[in-house]
Amino acid sequence: RTRRANRRFVAEHPDFPVPPPALAFDACNHTNWQVYHDSGALHARLVGELIEKYLPAGPLKICEWGCGPGRVIRHLRSGLAGRTVELFGTDYNSRSVAWCREHLPGIEFRGNGPGPPLPLESGSLDALYALSVFTHLSAEGHRQWIAEGFRVVRNSGLVIFTTHGDACLDRLLPGEQCQYRSGELVVRGGVAEGSKCFVAYHPPDYVRRELLRGASVLAHLPSPAAYQMIQDVWVARKSP
Repeated sequence: RTRRANRRFVAEHPDFPVPPPALAFDACNHTNWQVYHDSGALHARLVGELIEKYLPAGPLKICEWGCGPGRVIRHLRSGLAGRTVELFGTDYNSRSVAWCREHLPGIEFRGNGPGPPLPLESGSLDALYALSVFTHLSAEGHRQWIAEGFRVVRNSGLVIFTTHGDACLDRLLPGEQCQYRSGELVVRGGVAEGSKCFVAYHPPDYVRRELLRGASVLAHLPSPAAYQMIQDVWVARKSP
């Protein structure tokens, strides 16, 4: 369905490397290069604006956990113009990491396992962000990975992530909706954790109570339409 449009996109953007379709589909659930480009740039702008708003001027070290084939991180510097930025990307798909290393210079890419730790020193980052990663984790995975996210950022650093919130409520069965409305995490498993078919839904009360307990919640953006986001966006500051 997208072959003709994709060929046109590649011809019009010869300096924009596109990933193998299988890697794009695994991470993004589509193989449309125009959408890959435009959504990546838009979501990078969102992350950049949040970092600019909540971190003071100066050089930055930022990591995207779950970077996939570089949809977002490749655009991030353009949203942080005028600041010295050191970028890291991590992912548990070794093929995505290998592709990013070969095609996206100026960013350091590292592999991580399905569970912590991340290949980063404690307190080494100013900000870590994860787009549609907690949306594919178990309850235990949530507990382990949120702790790991805060481990690798410095005191007063940022952790930014997205969740399936109220905008996704109509995807749930009646029993699941009751569970969600009671403030409990809803998980649909039965497949490998971390894969796109393993899906979690997050009541905002759960996020505040379980994931961000002890952190300073700076922002909760419920499915911000201006950035074509169906998921909720959370920004938290690591408390000293």
